[in-house]
Amino acid sequence: MKQSKRVFYFDALRAMAIIGIVFCHAAITFVVTGINNSDFYISAFFDCFRDFSIPIFVMLSGALLLNKNDSLKKFFKKRLSRLFIPFLFWVLVYIAYSAVYIKHGFYLNYAIDVFFGTSSTFGVIFWFIWMIIIVYVGIFIINKINHFGCSKTDGFDKRLFTVLAMLSVAYIAMVHFCLFDPYKSKLTYFISFMSYIFIGYYLANNDFVGERLGRDAMIILTLILSVSLYFYYIFGYVVPVSVSTNHFSYLGYFNLLILAMSSSIFLLFKYLDRTSLSGKIQDGSWAKPINLISKYSFGIYLSHYMILSFLKMNLIKYVDFTHQSPLFWIPFFVIITTVLSLAILQILSKIPYIGDVAGRG
Repeated sequence: MKQSKRVFYFDALRAMAIIGIVFCHAAITFVVTGINNSDFYISAFFDCFRDFSIPIFVMLSGALLLNKNDSLKKFFKKRLSRLFIPFLFWVLVYIAYSAVYIKHGFYLNYAIDVFFGTSSTFGVIFWFIWMIIIVYVGIFIINKINHFGCSKTDGFDKRLFTVLAMLSVAYIAMVHFCLFDPYKSKLTYFISFMSYIFIGYYLANNDFVGERLGRDAMIILTLILSVSLYFYYIFGYVVPVSVSTNHFSYLGYFNLLILAMSSSIFLLFKYLDRTSLSGKIQDGSWAKPINLISKYSFGIYLSHYMILSFLKMNLIKYVDFTHQSPLFWIPFFVIITTVLSLAILQILSKIPYIGDVAGRG
């Protein structure tokens, strides 16, 4: 098997997570128009891929960026600029798109709302950018504390991140049982995602396989947990609550069920990476698309929503897909949107001076 500096299961998780987000946005049209029909089960199943995809994205940031010692200059140049440059490009594209196709004119207040990812605008997806910027600042501060502690005490980093992971689980439990409300402001909501940063680092850097529980047993356990928790979430909560209230309902990210589901999927990929199957995938034809999607995952996140909107807006002139099977149309939109996103991003990446807007990782 070829050796690589990249961790393959990180790439596989990132590719799965971004495709999960595209699935969510492709399914929105079907979810909001069909709560009381039988196809709602299918639409909700696809839409809620988002509910483990976002936590996994954040967990990967923790696994990759915690316990580093970047200087302030490197932090701004290597971390924040990689976020902000593609974001600035795409937010301008979204504002222009909105002016032409949605608002039919330029309105400064609307453009500002798009920039800040206000939920009622076409820029709704940009909330993630502001959240991840705040999280990155938090990572930088924690890394500086950790570096200082390690200079004074051996093993400080292991103890620090173990305690922070335990406190993060406790925090999510507090939110789960309504002992704290992270949704009272955007700032508390965004900062709350630090919990997934610490949990992601802990899961990536600790081995849960021992004498009593082998690798294969861990794979079977996490597979059963991942599938059963997701099916319970969809058919035990989302569908019945949505049908009873006639309003699409789902859990927030700071919930023990979402945490358990996201963590089990993370660990499933981690331990599958140690099997011969993973080696065959990395040496086979599947490795290239997985690595490509992972590499451009940030760019896909920024571009896919507009591409998907354009596809739906034009296709519905000829086919009323909202009254047809979501089992066909949702994957159809996901495939076309992902392919078009990758094509556009690869073209942008080859243009001199503006290649950074493609959001390559």
